[in-house]
Amino acid sequence: MKAERLFRILGLVDESLIEEAVSASSPAAVQRRRHPWRRLLAAAACLAVICGGAYLAGTLRMGGRAGAGGSGHSEASTFMSYAGPVFPLTTAEETSSITAERSISRDFAPGIPAGLSNEEMLADRTWLTEAERQEALAQYDELYPEGGRWRSSDDILVTDAYTLANPSQEDQTVTLLYPFATSLNDLGRLTPTLTLDGSELETALHVGAYSGGFEGVWDGTIVGDPEGSVNLDYADSWEDYKNLLSDGTYLANALGVGPDVSGIPVTVYKFTDPYGPLKDEEAGGPNPSLQVGFDLDYSRTAVLTWGFDSGNFDRENGTMIQGFSIPQPGELGYGEDVYCLLVLGEDIQNMTTGGYVTGGADPDTEPLEGCGVTVERYESDLDTMLREILAPVWQELRQNTYEQDGAELDVDFETWYRAVLEYLLAYGILSPSGAERYGAGWLEDIVSDVDTIDRVCWLEAEITIPAGDSVTLSASMTKEASYDFYCAHTENQGVKGYDLVTALGSTLDFTGQTASLVNTENIEIVRQNFGFDLEAGITEVALDPAEPHYYLEIRARNG
Repeated sequence: MKAERLFRILGLVDESLIEEAVSASSPAAVQRRRHPWRRLLAAAACLAVICGGAYLAGTLRMGGRAGAGGSGHSEASTFMSYAGPVFPLTTAEETSSITAERSISRDFAPGIPAGLSNEEMLADRTWLTEAERQEALAQYDELYPEGGRWRSSDDILVTDAYTLANPSQEDQTVTLLYPFATSLNDLGRLTPTLTLDGSELETALHVGAYSGGFEGVWDGTIVGDPEGSVNLDYADSWEDYKNLLSDGTYLANALGVGPDVSGIPVTVYKFTDPYGPLKDEEAGGPNPSLQVGFDLDYSRTAVLTWGFDSGNFDRENGTMIQGFSIPQPGELGYGEDVYCLLVLGEDIQNMTTGGYVTGGADPDTEPLEGCGVTVERYESDLDTMLREILAPVWQELRQNTYEQDGAELDVDFETWYRAVLEYLLAYGILSPSGAERYGAGWLEDIVSDVDTIDRVCWLEAEITIPAGDSVTLSASMTKEASYDFYCAHTENQGVKGYDLVTALGSTLDFTGQTASLVNTENIEIVRQNFGFDLEAGITEVALDPAEPHYYLEIRARNG
């Protein structure tokens, strides 16, 4: 089935190449539960206002029950934004001769309000010029005339420690794998630090595939497609991660070799130097756009694009229009943007280009004189073209996004490129089960989501445990809270959730597990199954190995 969507039907590319590429890219086949949103219209309207339509763009992490927070599994809440649990350590090998004792500490110190001066708020904005910094400081002084503000965070600090014992008479060398839930955007902030007996370990990063799925716009609550795939449907409970990780295929894919699409031929149409009338909004001048129209057989041709942002797709008549706004002097990308059509399968026919008054891609859109573009056609392969397009994108993301946010993406180009390629092959127009979300073939949609979607990643480190001895492995990390959006008015308003799983995905033989809380003076417990009692001073408990999931839901005392 993996090749039937395009390449087997085409019969134009070696099936083994496609089968190999797509197989390597496919995440574990997980049948995800569908969650009726059961959202009130008021809550939906509120989210639309607060999120600015981001629930359609997928820029906010929310589960399939966005708007339905407050209920849950085994008395735990199902939050609208689920951060995922803390996972246990595992190993790449079978480790029957090694035992493990686990102790996990959760520190709520970030939630204690702390003073932050106006100067400190600007300290990490190192990209600002001195003039810009002074201007920003003046704005802060106006906003906070007392010289600063109080700050607190819903993040907590987690220390997940393991005593690994080797009772055998031989040294044991093992490959440790420590899992954590994150997005690529948050890698710099959420990646754990691993230490062995107090010394930091060198680690390798393995990036897992998207941990969620897709759903319709309103999932049947309002008129819409309940089984559609327009919206991202993030994992919203530990059980979703159980389905993802239990059989080991998700981890195996992350550890394996990524897809290779270097043998897949493409016909490239590159458009450069577009021109048209200058936009003059005051005089009612046009917003000029360039449209490319052509004929194709949708069953034998797939078209990926870069730089295009409007389209018309007529499968019945076998036509397609792809378009983009012509950059104006002074606008971002003027004289620099690259526009490409990557044609896979049979070539397109009868291409035309023309200028239009607006960016609309309707065939009846009013034509505009004085527009044009240079078109170059040549043959290449999919890997070469994707690398050529994406390498500058990667550099721009590192320089203009991650570093400025103070959380530089801690992944190299090859790892990032693999993540993009796997996502494209799993859910884009080349997939046998592609998502409607990516039906236009615009690579920008793939790239944008790859950085923000949730996934499970692993840190790998090799250690040796001496015969008859033990070592202590610790993972220290920042952990985000699960929560309901403020505007939803659920019973969980102001409640934050922090989960852990005891054995999911782990090969280790645990002889015991304990959990503790630190710096709890500013919190109250709303729901839990740990057995903590802050009023009685019980802040450390033993965990039941038969309980796969523990949850803790708290509320700040001052909020």
